[in-house]
Formats: sequence, C-alpha cells, structure tokens
Amino acid sequence: MSILTELRRMNELAGTLNEGKVERAAVDFLSQQIKQSKFKGKVFIAGGYVRDEFLGLDPKDIDLVVEMPDGGIKFAEWLTKKLKIYKSGSNPVVFKKFGTAKFNLLGITHAGQDLSGLDIEVVMTRTEKYDSKSRKPEVATGTLKDDVERRDFTVNSLLKDLTTGEVLDLTGMGKNDIKKGVVRTPLDPDIIFTDDPLRMLRAIRFAVKYNWDLPFFMIRSMKKNSIKLKKISAERIRDELNKMLVTKNPDKAIRLLQITNLNKHVMPELDLLKGLGQNKHHDMDVLGHSLKVLKGVPAKLTTRLAALMHDVGKSQTKEVIDGEVHFYKHEEVSGEMARIIMTRLKYPNNIIEPVVKAVDQHMRLKSAGDDANITDKALRKLSRQLGDHLEDTLDLMHSDNLAHATTSVMPNQIPNIRKRLKGLKALTKENPKLPVNGGDVMKHVGLNKGGPIVGKLLALVQDAWDDNPKLSRDDALNLVALGYKELTKG
Repeated sequence: MSILTELRRMNELAGTLNEGKVERAAVDFLSQQIKQSKFKGKVFIAGGYVRDEFLGLDPKDIDLVVEMPDGGIKFAEWLTKKLKIYKSGSNPVVFKKFGTAKFNLLGITHAGQDLSGLDIEVVMTRTEKYDSKSRKPEVATGTLKDDVERRDFTVNSLLKDLTTGEVLDLTGMGKNDIKKGVVRTPLDPDIIFTDDPLRMLRAIRFAVKYNWDLPFFMIRSMKKNSIKLKKISAERIRDELNKMLVTKNPDKAIRLLQITNLNKHVMPELDLLKGLGQNKHHDMDVLGHSLKVLKGVPAKLTTRLAALMHDVGKSQTKEVIDGEVHFYKHEEVSGEMARIIMTRLKYPNNIIEPVVKAVDQHMRLKSAGDDANITDKALRKLSRQLGDHLEDTLDLMHSDNLAHATTSVMPNQIPNIRKRLKGLKALTKENPKLPVNGGDVMKHVGLNKGGPIVGKLLALVQDAWDDNPKLSRDDALNLVALGYKELTKG
C-alpha cells in the first residue's frame, strides 16, 4: 500500500473528511466570482491547501497567488469592493512593500456555510531576494515558476487553478514527492535554508507529521547550515518544536534534530543524555529511555515537554557508588533545568508550571511498587498538592514506569492509583476547604497577628485532614491548641 493511499485510508477511518467544509465552500465561491472577470485564469491556490487536498486530507489555510504585477493587492481590493465588504485599512489589510494582502469574507454565506471566519492571504507571483542581515526579503514580480521555486518544499509547490480546478506541478517533483513521502526543497537547499533557516525545522516537522523521509542531501545541507538557526528568534523555534512534539512521531523529531546538529540551537541539554548509561532498572541510555517515555504519553504539549525533559538532570547527577549507578535527586535538578530551558525558549508560565511540576514529582510513587502500596492519606496529599497538574504527572509516571527494563516495569501502578483516587473522591482541582482558617487559628490561641506559627498550626490541621477528611471543626481546634502549646513551650 502506498503512503498516499494509507494516509487517505487513515483519514477516512478517522471520520475527518466531513471537516474542511468551510474552506471548500470558500474556494467554490471564489472560483465563481472570478470566472467572468479579468482575474479568470490568473488566480491559483498555493501551498498547504493543495498538498493536503492531494493527500485526501481536509484542506485549510487558503493562500492565493495572482499572476500579475501587484496581483495580490489588486485582487483583494477588487473582490472586497465587488462584494461590498471593503473597509479601508482593515478589509483588506495591505502590505504594500511585500505585495501581499489579507481579506475576510465578512458576512458571506455560500453552500450553507458561513465564510466570515476565514482570513485569506493573497500575493502576486514573485521572486524573493534575501539580505544576509535581515529575514525580510526584497520582492519583485515574477512568473508562476519563479513563485513555486521560492517555496520551502516541493510538496508545498503545487498550484490549483481557481478557474479550472487543474493542479499544476511546475517543479515536476511535487506530486511524485507527496506520493513517495519525500521532503525536499525545489532549489538547492543551501539557498532555501540560507534565505530562511527556520525552514530546516519545518523540514523536520513535515517529516515527522507525515512520517516522510528526509533525503541524505537534505540532511547534509541542514548540518552544514545548522549554525544559521542562531539567527532565528526563540519564539519561532519554540513554535516549530511544539508542532513536532504533538505529532505521532515526536521521538523521530528529536533524533532528526540531533542528526542534523540543529538541536544545538534548540535544546542542547538533551545531547548530553546520548550514551549516558544507567543502572540495572534500565536497558537503554538516558536519551533512548526519555524518547520512549516521550512517545508513550498523550499528545498534549505540556505532557510531551515533561516527558522529554523528565530525566534531563541525570547528566548532572550521575554517581557510581560501590559499582552501582545512582542519580540522586535527579528529578529536582531536571525540574530546575526544564524551567531554564523553557524560559530560554520563551514559553509562557501557563506551560512552564505544569511541566516543571510533573518533572519534579515524577519519582514520587516509585517506592510504592507495581501494586501501588501507598496509604489513603498519601494519596489525598498527592492529589491535593498536584491539583491541576495531577493528570499530566500521572501520565508521565505511567509512561516512565513502562519504559524501564523488563524486570523493573510497573504497568499496573498508575492504573491502580487512578482507581483508588476515584474511590476516595480525591480528584480535586482546588485545595480542600479545611474546617478552620487562619483567622480561626489566631482567635483560638489568642494571637493578634499572623506569622509562621499560624502556618505551622494550619499545616497540622491539613495533615490531620489528609488522614481523615471528615475532621470536625472542634477536633481541628483541639489540634490547634495542642500544637500551639507544643510550639510555644519553654
């Protein structure tokens, strides 16, 4: 079965072919608008829409190219005025320097679909010339062939005539590369990657998203040009990494980043894990184990990031004592390193915090064994302390438990923990409300202001609640009195 046939079959089985209705309706609408106009035969759909449609996937991101000088701007202004949805400065939004425009089909309905939510980008056929000091190119009017040759990969170089529906393959390689599953540049990759080094990361993303191959000459060029990734902002690198990590092949992405030397400018800390031997509980080096854990967790960004970095601190904590390998407190070091790495890559705090929490806590249940030998009190404490991060952490723990040597795997631990948590009704997203608060504590022991002692007394109550969630107010206050007496004696 060919790659193309398999992709189409998987899509059908997934039941996703009903999606993309809005995009298809928009394309049909646009086609009807130009058939009796000066733009007939001059407007083409480019890039990902045509690629995905050829693959049998649901098309999205409608990008148009118009074969005439300033064609993008002229078309966007003509169409919005024709449809009476033109708004100076906002619909279309014009980028005159680059000959591009973006418009929205505001209030337009076609084939039962509301097209208002679609932003459509349109450009003229053009050439691009990059300055070594800037990522922004100088553009000029070009031919259709010029336009497709400036694109990143042959699989993105197909054009679809909006008038006739014909798919054009002007490089002569696009359709064949899609069928064979090959990611390559339409021109010399050294030129393409010099123009925009981020394309090297995009090449890996396409390879892992579709499980396509990167030819040797592409890998060789990426190695040669990897240093140029230093010119790219951390945000753009982060966004490409995120897209790689939530594919079905995140482990392949990391391997390709390392093979091409690009990882030196993405997450170089991972390179220190390659070949780093472990103890009797493992049959792989730290990198191999980490990638197995990575592939084993759900395709959620925070969980994938936590899995990728959960043992990154082992490079800093390895010790050999009496012939035995140890990584004492590697989870804490890994959490600290994960925070540093993600801060460097400009991740927001709402991503950093759950990742660091999961990494820092992933060893917490190891001593409980496969049968989850842990008290109800400890489970309540686990749930309370992890809060919103509980599920991510349990997913990481489970994948980590499965990625050990055969004699050390624990396939039943986390399923057992989840059953018990459900039985205890301990899955809570907020800290439980204790029967007393700080004000109650101060009043009961006669304190006029808060301080460390109040926190210690509340901690005693919290510990008692973990042991017995039915703890009464009277029992809590009795505990506070006893605790205060103990803390202040002498």
